[in-house]
Amino acid sequence: MQNDNNTEKQYTDYEWQVYYKLQDVKQKLNSGERGLDPISLTEAEWYMETNFNVEEARTEDPVKLQRKDTTYYTLPLVGANLAEYSDINAMYNAMLSDLDSLEYVIADASLMPMYASLSLIQSTLTSADFMLITGFGSYYSGNYAPFYADDDWKFGNMLGNCDNPLPYGDSDGGQELITRLNNPFFQWAGPGSFIDPEQVYIPSEGYPDVNNQNPDTLVGYMIFYQELASDTVGPCLENEELTFYLNNLHNIIYTYDDDYLPNTTLYGKRPEGKSFIDIEIYTPNGFDNGVFWWEHRFWANYGTRVNIPIPD
Repeated sequence: MQNDNNTEKQYTDYEWQVYYKLQDVKQKLNSGERGLDPISLTEAEWYMETNFNVEEARTEDPVKLQRKDTTYYTLPLVGANLAEYSDINAMYNAMLSDLDSLEYVIADASLMPMYASLSLIQSTLTSADFMLITGFGSYYSGNYAPFYADDDWKFGNMLGNCDNPLPYGDSDGGQELITRLNNPFFQWAGPGSFIDPEQVYIPSEGYPDVNNQNPDTLVGYMIFYQELASDTVGPCLENEELTFYLNNLHNIIYTYDDDYLPNTTLYGKRPEGKSFIDIEIYTPNGFDNGVFWWEHRFWANYGTRVNIPIPD
């Protein structure tokens, strides 16, 4: 009995809450009983996403995201946003089957599912369509790679290195930033699974360079955004600038959204209780109101990290 008590003490109250909630739904799914009341679409989505992460995407050591794959599903509904247990079970089994197929296609034993995000696309009175994004990663060790003297990169759109821009499709300043941000050794949250994923947009306009530290005096933000009256080539981000953006993005994504960034009155973007998963970037440019502009737009993905036993 003492051993059981010691086992329970290693989990938080929240982790036990997740465990018992998953166990309750799973037992109903496995019971085979007819006549069970259907459950809400929201609860069905939570169960399938959370149980998939706990059972299939548990990791033990630091993981580096290597690829993402997307699959789609349709869940029959029996009323206003209500789903039968048998239909939930069928969709969940389809998710597992597709995971097996993806792992077969990937054919790399070093890659494993590290997290999954299930999103409702649309629903009617009779069905709900879902999109599942599964991230695959590999165990690694390391820290942010520095920007060296020859790390001068075009702003985005895979335009290449400033000194050697050809061939296209090699990399760019934005890709160099997220490659480093997605490899943070110090971020590791311990063994377990990510659940309840949340995506947060990080706009450049929300982070002015209040301390005037950007090496490029033409850029007034901690995140790259630049306007010029004329430019046909596009800006080059030199290694000193990329180091500036890397350091500031690190502070932004790891500082909680109710805490100040160092030496500022600007808030971070990390939701309370969430752990950083990875970051994505979009690098648009255009010509408006007589000026050319270029921008880095970031979306950070977070999740609640839990370490729970797999429910029976």
